[in-house]
Amino acid sequence: MALPQEFDRLHFGTAGVPHAENEGVDYPAGLAQLADAGLSALELEFVRQVHLDLEDAAEVGKLAARNGIHLSAHAPYYVNMASLDRPKVHASISRIAKAAKVLHAAGGHSVVFHAAFYQGRPADEVYTLVARAFEELEGTLAKAEVAVWIRPELTGKPTQFGDINELIRLSQEFETVLPCIDFSHLHARTNGAYNSVEEWKELLDLIESGVPKEKRVMRRMHMHLSGIEYGPKGELRHLPFAESDIYYAELLHLLKKRGVCGTLICESPQDVLASDARLLKKTYDSA
Repeated sequence: MALPQEFDRLHFGTAGVPHAENEGVDYPAGLAQLADAGLSALELEFVRQVHLDLEDAAEVGKLAARNGIHLSAHAPYYVNMASLDRPKVHASISRIAKAAKVLHAAGGHSVVFHAAFYQGRPADEVYTLVARAFEELEGTLAKAEVAVWIRPELTGKPTQFGDINELIRLSQEFETVLPCIDFSHLHARTNGAYNSVEEWKELLDLIESGVPKEKRVMRRMHMHLSGIEYGPKGELRHLPFAESDIYYAELLHLLKKRGVCGTLICESPQDVLASDARLLKKTYDSA
């Protein structure tokens, strides 16, 4: 089963279609708006529920292709692949699989999710449970002939499963797994670290050396970025870049210098989502 092809440049986009408060998602207008703004990526937000069926997803995929937009998806938040309640694990796998199937119908490339919580347990114990669930998820998608990348996300709190070493290890053990690198989450998870060129270089080196070379990860990166508020326990909330301490311009310059290709999704609050995504692209283009 052929997985999505690699990228030859970095595409910028938004987490969900930008829309006014209390308005529904209008994919035709939203995709056209993204294209008009010079953006070329969209992460379908299924964080509360998968709101498209396969037929509607195919239509969204056609519209996206017409507008030059590359699609990914964020699966529902209600996921804990390390739950000791097995029905909850199976429900988590089902939610991710449903999002992946809809994304595949739309011609998308990567399904993203927060995999699990430690809940006071040793990291190795939680990893074993998560890996068992990943094996089931990968098998489910293979049987359904769904060819998308499974992307556990680098999470924003130390209580959440999903540090960079865990994500790399999963990518080594499972054929269809690659990490989703959320730079803002990493900044929050480490209480303000990973906000310098040297730290980001270290991160990219770790990813490039740790992920199996045949996956060509630096040409298949899927990343999140926004401003972020954090405290001693990690992530509190996403912020506009104008209100955040994250040095996004320096990060973008490094990504350009390193020739990183793939998609970079802006996760700023809805009222500045489109403008912050344009800011990222403009900053990158001028770097």
